[in-house]
Amino acid sequence: MKKVFPWLLLAAACWGGYSYYKNRSSQSQVQASEEPQEEEAKPDVQDGPIQPNTIVSPLETFMEKATSLHKTFAPTPLRKPNPSDHIAPSPVGTSTAVVHKTFAVTSSAKFSFQVPPHAASPQLRGSYRSFAQQSGAQLSDESADVDLLLMNDQQYADFLHGGTPDVVYSVDSSHDQDVSFGLPATMSQPAQYYLVFRNSASRAAKKVVEADFRVDF
Repeated sequence: MKKVFPWLLLAAACWGGYSYYKNRSSQSQVQASEEPQEEEAKPDVQDGPIQPNTIVSPLETFMEKATSLHKTFAPTPLRKPNPSDHIAPSPVGTSTAVVHKTFAVTSSAKFSFQVPPHAASPQLRGSYRSFAQQSGAQLSDESADVDLLLMNDQQYADFLHGGTPDVVYSVDSSHDQDVSFGLPATMSQPAQYYLVFRNSASRAAKKVVEADFRVDF
């Protein structure tokens, strides 16, 4: 009996320790379950009306980029234009009438025409026939001869002042003549010419001329 008693005390002590540990564990779980959970974080909400989202069109985006580029790159200063920069349509393949009529020549008769810019190979073409009145008859012979002169601006000015100018082209006195003459090419500026029919002093006082001239470009 004395040997059994110590073992009973040891068993009682172990049972008491086990019961105490179990009770403490149960109380800890209950306290953990009763603790209030932290509230979930709520997003901050600003007071005032909600602003709608702004929609930017592709055109507005393009204009903003263009404006930004314009501010970044300064425009290049314009240079003084050169006459060669002005490109005009070529008149090649066209034609302009100079004279197509019958007219009287007492001293002289002139017809002006202009060759436009960029004419590569202008050509004066035509013919004339002249007549003289004698004894009531209209004759086309040497008595009806007239001179044909082709002049530029300066040459015609000298001619008006009574001088004997240099001419671009001339035909000796004739009463029946065909003409085909190549004029200088023009660049960026037109060229002015004068076709003059002149009555020689030794001839009759008045002549009648039938003329048909044009310029081909």
